[in-house]
Amino acid sequence: MDGVITPSNNTLEEMPIRVGGVKKSSWFNSSGSADMELTAPLALEVSSNSYMMQLAMKEAGFHYYSGAPLTMSTSIFAKLRGYFYQFGLGVKTGIDIPGETTGIEGASTKAHIGNALDEAYGNYDGYTVMQLAQYISTIANGGRRIQTHLLQSIRGTSKSGGLGAIKAEVTPNVLNTIDMTAAQKAVVKQGLYDVVHGTNTYKTGGALDTIKPAISAKTGTAQTFYKGTATETLSLVSHAPVSHPKVVVALAMPNLSTSDESNNMTLAKQIYKAYWSTVQSTSTLSSSSSSN
Repeated sequence: MDGVITPSNNTLEEMPIRVGGVKKSSWFNSSGSADMELTAPLALEVSSNSYMMQLAMKEAGFHYYSGAPLTMSTSIFAKLRGYFYQFGLGVKTGIDIPGETTGIEGASTKAHIGNALDEAYGNYDGYTVMQLAQYISTIANGGRRIQTHLLQSIRGTSKSGGLGAIKAEVTPNVLNTIDMTAAQKAVVKQGLYDVVHGTNTYKTGGALDTIKPAISAKTGTAQTFYKGTATETLSLVSHAPVSHPKVVVALAMPNLSTSDESNNMTLAKQIYKAYWSTVQSTSTLSSSSSSN
């Protein structure tokens, strides 16, 4: 959407990023031994921090070379967040219960300019799980951010004490529509599908490929600390089925041991299994897919 890559021209080199005396890298390439060319879908498949940092530097108009001082403008924070807001990250979802928060937004000063690179791959600002759900829903439905509701309708009570007539219903409220072309949407959807079903050695969601109906997803691992001990927060967003989404699963598991790196996928499997067995039968998908 910013024009620094296009659906047909989006290949960048996966490599450690060295700026201002600091090295930042993708989880699988801290030494540079796994340098490779990445398209945008492949960058999503392998969760390349390097690719996202390079996009942020391009969006800031910053010319990167190894060891360069990071002199880009702090306006990059507003630019990145402006796009994230469109998908529901860092803004209220509009859920119909009181006390919703917008999450946690990090400082945007010159002293924190290095954090703009962390922001690019999701390891700086903090989002709520409900925001994650709205974000993946917005992608799944083609770019419409829908206000989140728990309440479907208000009903009266019949004389026998059962459900009476419907008094009021909640209708879908589109908060904003993202101005993406079909080709741009296809790039993102291909990447999320390949996270689970791709062929690269470093794909991050391969353990999810046993879920039926098949899902598209994005995993997340944030380095955190709890009482001085290094921990990880594992997150995951996903939708199913792939072609005609009916449900999304979003989750975050904070302060886990660094050895618990598959717990988010294990939990997602259990949630999908419970959903299809107790909430909606998979047999209804073919008859209802035409309405999507």
